[in-house]
Amino acid sequence: MADDSGILSQDEIDLLTKSLLGGGSAPAASAPAPAVAAPAENTAESARPFLKIICEQASSVVTTVLSRAVDFQLQWLVAGENSVIPDELTSKSLTMEVDVKKDVIGKMSFVMSKQEVATLSDLMLMGSGHTDYNDDHKDAICEIVNQITGSCITTIDSQLHLSLDLGQATVSDFSGQNNFKGGAVATILVKVEEFPDQKILIVLDDGLLSGIKAKSSAKSANSASADMSLASLGLSAPAGNSGGSSGGVISGGGSGVPIAAPPTMAGGGMGGGGVFGSTGNKALDLLMDIELPIVIELGRSQMSLKRILELGPGAIVEMDRLAGEPVDILINGKVVARGEVVVVDENFGVRILSLVSPEERLKLLR
Repeated sequence: MADDSGILSQDEIDLLTKSLLGGGSAPAASAPAPAVAAPAENTAESARPFLKIICEQASSVVTTVLSRAVDFQLQWLVAGENSVIPDELTSKSLTMEVDVKKDVIGKMSFVMSKQEVATLSDLMLMGSGHTDYNDDHKDAICEIVNQITGSCITTIDSQLHLSLDLGQATVSDFSGQNNFKGGAVATILVKVEEFPDQKILIVLDDGLLSGIKAKSSAKSANSASADMSLASLGLSAPAGNSGGSSGGVISGGGSGVPIAAPPTMAGGGMGGGGVFGSTGNKALDLLMDIELPIVIELGRSQMSLKRILELGPGAIVEMDRLAGEPVDILINGKVVARGEVVVVDENFGVRILSLVSPEERLKLLR
C-alpha cells in the first residue's frame, strides 16, 4: 500500500500494470453489464388490418365524392399513450366520432384540421376547395365520414369476420392535446389531387381495440385448429389465404387438381357499370344502374281542409310562384337544379337553367 507520503510501492505498480495489460486478474470483480431491455410490444398492431380497410375504403369513397384522386395512406400506428399529435392538428381541429356496436363495442374518431375539413367539404359541394372554414362545413364532413364508415361494413365483415353497426358521425372541437388512454392512434397521410398533403388521425378507443384484438385471437386459434384437423387427415391447407383463391385458381374438392376461376366480366365485376359502360371507378360503377325519382315542382300552396273539400272541376289553386319563374328539379326530394318548362314533340320537358349553389346544398344536408 502507499506510504505516508501517498507514493505507491513497486509491488503495487506491478500489480496495476498487469491488470491493465490483461496479464493478471483484476483487483476486484467488474460490475455486470446492465441488461438491455427488450422493446415494448406495440399493443396497437392488432388493429392494422382494420385500419387498412378504413384507408382503402376512404380512398375509394372520397375519390368518388370529390371526382378527383384521393389517397389515404396509413403511416404510423401506436398505442394511444405513445401517440404524437401532428403540428397541424394541435389547434383549430375537429373530431368526428362514430359509435361502433354489435360484435365489438367502442368508438372510432377522425381528427382533421379545420382547413382540411373546409377543403374536402367545398370540393364535395363542387367548389374550388380554396375556402375558409365555417360552421356549415360540419354537416358536409360528417356526410363524408358517414359514407366512409358505411362502405367499410361489408368489407370488414367479409375479410375480418366482424359484424359491425356503425352510428352516424357527430362533430366536436379537438383539444389538440394527447389525452388518449389506451386504444390505438393511426396517423394517416391524405393526398388530394392538386392540393398539399395533410395528416389526419384515426383513433380507436380501448374498448374497440380490445374487441378487435379478441376477435383476431379467436380467428387465429380457429385457423390453427383447422390446420391441425387437416394434418390429422393427411391433408394440407392451400397456400396463401385459406378459403380463398390466388392467381385465378381455385382448389378443387380436396383432389389437389386446380380449377380455373370463372372469367370476369369486362370492365369489372358488375359489367363495367351496366348499360352506361365503365366510369373507371369500381365504387361508382356499382351505382350507375340505380334509378332515382326526379320530380318537377311548379309551386306549392297551403290550404285548409275545408278549402280542399270544396275543390271541384274548374277550381283554381294559386301557387307561390310567379308565371315564368324557374321551376324546381328535385331528386330524392332534394332540389338539385332549376329550369324552365318546354314542350318537346307534344310532351312536356324541362330545360335546366342552373344548378343549386354549394351553400344551398349544405342547407339541404341538415
